[in-house]
Amino acid sequence: MASESKRKRNYAKEYLIRIARGLAGGKSRSQARGHARAVDLPSNSGPQPFKRSEPLEDALKLMRKGASQKEAARQAGVSAETLRRFQKANTTSHREGLRWLISDTRPVSVVMATRGRMRSVTVSHDAASDISRHWIAINLFLETNSPTHLATFVGRGLRDSKGVFHPFETRPNVLRKLDSVGELSFIDIYRQTAQQ
Repeated sequence: MASESKRKRNYAKEYLIRIARGLAGGKSRSQARGHARAVDLPSNSGPQPFKRSEPLEDALKLMRKGASQKEAARQAGVSAETLRRFQKANTTSHREGLRWLISDTRPVSVVMATRGRMRSVTVSHDAASDISRHWIAINLFLETNSPTHLATFVGRGLRDSKGVFHPFETRPNVLRKLDSVGELSFIDIYRQTAQQ
């Protein structure tokens, strides 16, 4: 009885009213619907902090490896529209042929071997991949005892988000010492940096 006394909602009319109000307020049709396109994003909606193991981050990772935007969204289980908005808000991207070139400057904290010790540094997302390559070189050096794996990092380093320079640790004796006292837990550290 109570359900019969309730007035039936007219969803089509409510939808049209919502669109009309949005258009009157200066919104685009997609914004008024509640599904803004990437080009409709406000300029003050800055980048979100990087989060590991999130579907949208996974989709960006797939795009860096050559997947199309649509395919990356499908594999990550998100809509292509949501991925486009996320990509526009958090990266500087452009296509080169069929491949996306994605530059991601969001800060991320990673562990780095520098100046004889392990330090947690906050760097851009793109710089974190250099730290990942440094860890791979360290691991190869420890396995083979050949310092040639470290050669490309000698004299190089990177600046953190505050502008402080951190040189890559490349001294063989220092790396062996860090390894002998258990500082270089390669698997745990690489797991952190490889997911960037």
